[in-house]
Amino acid sequence: MVKPSGGSVDRLLKSPPPDLRVFVIFGPDSGLVRERAQALSRSIAGDPDDPFNVTRFTDEDIKADAAALADAMAAMSLMGGERLVRVRLSGDSAPVARWISEFEAGEMPAEGRLVVEAGNLTKASKLRKAAEDGKKSAAIACYEDNARDLIAIAEESFKTAGLALAADARHTLAGILEGDRELARSEIEKLILYKGFDGGEITLEDIAAISTESADAALDKVIDAALCGEIQEADLQYRRALESGTSPVAIVRALQRKIDQIERYHQLGGDQGALARSGAPRFGPPAQRFQAAARAWSRARIARAREIAFETERAIKRSGSPAEALAGETLLRLARAASPARAR
Repeated sequence: MVKPSGGSVDRLLKSPPPDLRVFVIFGPDSGLVRERAQALSRSIAGDPDDPFNVTRFTDEDIKADAAALADAMAAMSLMGGERLVRVRLSGDSAPVARWISEFEAGEMPAEGRLVVEAGNLTKASKLRKAAEDGKKSAAIACYEDNARDLIAIAEESFKTAGLALAADARHTLAGILEGDRELARSEIEKLILYKGFDGGEITLEDIAAISTESADAALDKVIDAALCGEIQEADLQYRRALESGTSPVAIVRALQRKIDQIERYHQLGGDQGALARSGAPRFGPPAQRFQAAARAWSRARIARAREIAFETERAIKRSGSPAEALAGETLLRLARAASPARAR
């Protein structure tokens, strides 16, 4: 049974023990789940996107082919180096849990290593239980950072960039960073880019400046229109984003992040407090747009939206079809699906 916590998690991510073959990373902080999965994958395979040594699966892949995971884990590397299988799930998965149990019992071979990203698994989850009970598996929980943790991450990043955080700006920045780890890192990176790498102090004025004019504003217009069911507006904003040089892949990934945020908002109760804890906008028109999208995409429907977004990114990478067409069709598909839901 391996359930690392605190500093032992960072050590495991940097140097995973050779006897551990399976890693289930789960919890309510989806940004931290992704960050840790990426760091661990990089430690195992070097390049977490290596098409020869890394195989990826989603919920739908596993459901469509029950033997796919076992086949991928049994395959040997043809190019040398460590084989890695990455599975991204929206929640519990009986097939993946079953494979882990059979592997632990010596009934399944594992030539490579398995990294599973999951949602907020309960103690009764089959997947979590299989990882926690195994001797060759690790269950890594990802819970929300508190304000002190996030400010520490920010100040470490600023120090690396030759910057410092003004004392009177710490409280304001803590409020902005509150919520998902991935969203917090995005805000930190914006501040560093805004200040540059020439040294200096990050002030309240700097924080206000990046909050007022976000680099993600154009992406937000596209994604919000699609998820709110505004078909013509989504098409218009998508064309404008492409004309400004935004890549279709960046738009699809922004769509995935917003979908994750909406799901997390629902998981946290779907109330005013959930806005802050999910990292969603809390005031004014941005908050109203987010809540409108959340009403159109209930907790039951948002999982399907995620599958569509993942399918689109996979199709962009694998097919010869233009990325612009694939991403555009996905946005309009979601906008059409949200339109009648919004009307209700």
